Amino acid sequence: MEGFFVTYVTFKALQSRYFCAMHTRQKRLLKYGILFAVLVVVYSTGLHKPIIATLQRGILKTGIMNPKLKEVPDTEGKTRVKGANSTAVEPGDPADLDVQFFDEEGQLVSLDAMPHKPYFINFWATWCPPCIAEMPGIANLYADKKEEVNFVLVSFDTDFEKAKAFKAKKGFDFPIYRIAYDLPEMYNTGSLPTTVVINAEGKLALTHLGMADYDTKEFRAYLEELQ
Repeated sequence: MEGFFVTYVTFKALQSRYFCAMHTRQKRLLKYGILFAVLVVVYSTGLHKPIIATLQRGILKTGIMNPKLKEVPDTEGKTRVKGANSTAVEPGDPADLDVQFFDEEGQLVSLDAMPHKPYFINFWATWCPPCIAEMPGIANLYADKKEEVNFVLVSFDTDFEKAKAFKAKKGFDFPIYRIAYDLPEMYNTGSLPTTVVINAEGKLALTHLGMADYDTKEFRAYLEELQ
């Protein structure tokens, strides 16, 4: 009888542990199921883009993504040794300004027809979270420097109406453009966002791949030196 009692108690203990483990597993599966459902909703509605952009905006504020601002080298009369097949344009080289874009009204605009002042050219897209992350900083920079710098923000969106709608929704007032013809190699980096800065003399100042915070005193001073 005593042996039966011990066996029964052991069985009940194992049964209790089993049901406890099952309950814990069910709670865990429910938690993962809810998390998965939330992720599906976030991605299917496109909400992941602004969420990621917000997180990346916090990273931008640290300054670790910002470009190194260097004086444009004087290459006048100098020969730079390049690889046999290299056509890369480097800081100090004349920039290719024979580039055309369509503006928001569908008018053809050429870089070389713009006023004689520095260029801030940014290639971006609405589906690119890093591009979205740096936009508020660019908007602030534009508000301060639009009279002194040519701002050319070129959308890579297949549907340009999406870019225009995004700009309107965010309340940005900088001009945006879309590509009219094939881009020269110096602009076609294969990376978004890409920012190209050209000085008032038409020489390449910098090319920065990836996002950055351009809403800084240092970058404003840098643009002033390029005039």
